[in-house]
Formats: sequence, C-alpha cells, structure tokens
Amino acid sequence: MKSEGKNTRLQQKSLLEKRLQKRLSVLAEKGLNEKAIAKDVLVKKLRADLNRTERRLLAIEAVTKRTDELSKRKAEKPLIEQEKGSPAKKDAKEKPPETKAKKEPKPKKNPEQKSEKENKPADKT
Repeated sequence: MKSEGKNTRLQQKSLLEKRLQKRLSVLAEKGLNEKAIAKDVLVKKLRADLNRTERRLLAIEAVTKRTDELSKRKAEKPLIEQEKGSPAKKDAKEKPPETKAKKEPKPKKNPEQKSEKENKPADKT
C-alpha cells in the first residue's frame, strides 16, 4: 500500500472500509460478541491499515496546504516590496563594496637578534 497520491489513498481508504464492513458482518453472522470481534486478527489489521491511510491523507493535506501558502506568499512578496519602495535593495545598490583592510606587515627581526637555532653550532656526528 505504498503510494503518495491523494486519489490513490482515497481509493485505498474506501477499499479498506468495504473489507472491514464485510469482515464485521461475517463475524456478526457467526454470532460473535463485540469483544471477540475486537480481538479478531483480520479486523485489527484492517483497522490499523485504515488508520495508517487516514494519517497519510492528513499528511498529504498538510503538505498541500503549506505549499499553497508558500506559493501565495511568494506571489505577494514582490507587491509588498514595491509598496515599501524596497529600501533594502536601494541601500545595497548605493553603497560601494567595502574593501578589506590590509594587514600590517610583520616587523622584521633585528639581524643582531638571532634565533636560538642559529646560535647553536651544528653537531655532526
């Protein structure tokens, strides 16, 4: 029962409801009480599948609603910016790009001050 389409899920839901009704009627004809019917394995499975399908339909609805809302916002965004005059974009165009401050060069070492490595004589063994 893997599908993402709303129409397919609706068909699956109606099919599961029909199967569940048939199973409940068969068990009722056998004379089982409600507790025994509730314990029936096939009834449990059909109800679980029906609940799973209904949850998936709700998720599909939520995604569709969110997509519609986002597309509506996207369509309204240029209109809102035109009304405001889009000051953010104007400011960005007017300001020249800032240059990074150059790093100051490191001070050079005095030739009189040699590092410790240079002061040690090389050992050749």
